[in-house]
Amino acid sequence: MAQNIWSRLTEKQQLIMRDKESGGEQWRLNISPLAFWGSIVAFIVIVFATLLLLMAYTSLLDTLPGYRTKAERLNDELTESIMRLDAMERNISDMLAYNEAVAQIMGGSTPTLHSTVMTDTIRYDKSRILPTRADSLLRDALERTTGEYSLSNTKPLKAEAAMFSTPLRGSITRQFDAPESSYDLAIISIDGDDSVMAVENGTVISIDDIVEGKYCVMIQHTGGYISVYKGLGEILVRKGQTVQSGSVIGRLRGANGNGTESNGELNFELWRDGTAVDPERYILF
Repeated sequence: MAQNIWSRLTEKQQLIMRDKESGGEQWRLNISPLAFWGSIVAFIVIVFATLLLLMAYTSLLDTLPGYRTKAERLNDELTESIMRLDAMERNISDMLAYNEAVAQIMGGSTPTLHSTVMTDTIRYDKSRILPTRADSLLRDALERTTGEYSLSNTKPLKAEAAMFSTPLRGSITRQFDAPESSYDLAIISIDGDDSVMAVENGTVISIDDIVEGKYCVMIQHTGGYISVYKGLGEILVRKGQTVQSGSVIGRLRGANGNGTESNGELNFELWRDGTAVDPERYILF
């Protein structure tokens, strides 16, 4: 039965066009039903693909009614961007006004309200804001000599303190001094523990023998930082090894307990993008 159906589909038929008046044959086409319907499907596919190409690479869609043109879409995006910028500008203006009011309160003066009146020109009208109980309480809390919010107890904060962990539990005996080309901190161990630790996650990029029995380890961190540990008597890492923050990378004295530096001193450097920086800005020792 299947063979019979296939034969009917592939058997060629004649399509003849005749003249209406004379009845003479104009043209004749021999084609099977399968080829006929296949041609129709192929024609539809070609037309569909052509329309897709025209819509993708031409401005055909812009001519359709109800479809937004490219210029209109760009205008909408520009309008949204302007609205976002206006909102950001208002927020920044409010923050600046708030900071100015606080500064005036701390200075003992009364803040003023700035308002604009549109006439032929822009005029600025300053209206006084009467002091409130909240202003008095804020000033009292900041100016008193004791208390959580007292300015007298405020300590200057380091810009990037506590960004890294300490490389050695001890105290600083020599500080960073860039003008004198002293780029390292000298840290001495005070509790007998001479374990040197990585200040941050990173990769060991160099292990050098600087003097007999003393080594220098360099670790690359994210953000362009490189930490340098000089004066190690024992190395517990290898070049290319990944280390974690706080993991022990070596010790100041060698495995036999001997070391050139009897006081257990570590020379530590911190570099950022090729420039030596003060480690005390990034580490709380």
